Amino acid sequence: MVIAMFRPLSVVCAALLVALPVSAQQIYKWTDAQGQVHYTTEPPPGGAKPQKSLAVPPSPAPAASGNGKASAPKSFAEKELEFRQRRIAAEEAQAKQAQEQAAQKDKQQNCQQAQAQLRALQSGARVAKFNEKGERVYLEDSQREQEIQAAQKAADSWCK
Repeated sequence: MVIAMFRPLSVVCAALLVALPVSAQQIYKWTDAQGQVHYTTEPPPGGAKPQKSLAVPPSPAPAASGNGKASAPKSFAEKELEFRQRRIAAEEAQAKQAQEQAAQKDKQQNCQQAQAQLRALQSGARVAKFNEKGERVYLEDSQREQEIQAAQKAADSWCK
């Protein structure tokens, strides 16, 4: 009796497995000449830089609707594809923000160093440098003025 009850269930499961397509879709991520990132199921055109190729499980065939509505509910595979695209875009935005923060921190640190160098040169204290032989050489007034101008340019460029 129990075997007879599971027989129709096993037939239905076997029919569903046969109905599923075997191949998986590819999603291509590429950047065009203007720097715009695109996600497509077709390979990128010749002039674009391909970045990633993602394997996505195939989506089930859409059911034919008699009324031809354009706003049919999305399949699980389509929702999964959109989720992955949003996640990749969020990760890229986060990485870009982290790079910008690191660049801003480096710029601020370089600005502080350039300003400290300028203050040291303008203080009037004796400033020395090492020559090619490793000997300490004190700056003369003309050299100090040149160093002050160079330090001022560095401070202006880093501290914008």
